Amino acid sequence: MHEVNLNQVITDYITGKEIQLTTYEDIRQALARLLVEEKGYPVENIFPKYEMNLDLGDSEYQIIIDFVVFIQDNPALILGFCPGAVSTFITQYVSVARLFPTGPVPFVLITDSKDAALMRVRDRTELCRGYQCIPSWQELGRMYQNSRELSFSKERLEKEKRIAHAMFALSDSCCISSCSVTNQKT
Repeated sequence: MHEVNLNQVITDYITGKEIQLTTYEDIRQALARLLVEEKGYPVENIFPKYEMNLDLGDSEYQIIIDFVVFIQDNPALILGFCPGAVSTFITQYVSVARLFPTGPVPFVLITDSKDAALMRVRDRTELCRGYQCIPSWQELGRMYQNSRELSFSKERLEKEKRIAHAMFALSDSCCISSCSVTNQKT
């Protein structure tokens, strides 16, 4: 199902800015509240609707990442909401994590609000499955401290770019006209 603008405005939980309500935005807002209120994430470390541009050579493709969580100004976790089976979205989110502009993000969490998969980006290993796998802020900090610095060859990154572009173009529920970018880490 494609995300649809519901022609209403709500206040974003993380930024406090007014944003358009869409068919999936209530789920994103619930995920933001869960991260902060139940998992202990500092609001200032969560960047919702993170805009990422893929340079495809002759054109660019824009991906909106639901949440990027930073630790000490470094991206530690990409959290993506998927409107379908979690396992079908793993590849595209791992690819995006590997292509992140400031360097690869070590962990990805994909959820459909009922199931979740916590993935280690380095080797695409599923670390945990189920909604209980959303790490607390302290757990994420330990995971991040124990993660190795990531790097991928130029050839590997070109392949990841093609994968991310193809898969997000086919499955991206968030169209730019429905989902306004609310915050960007610079």
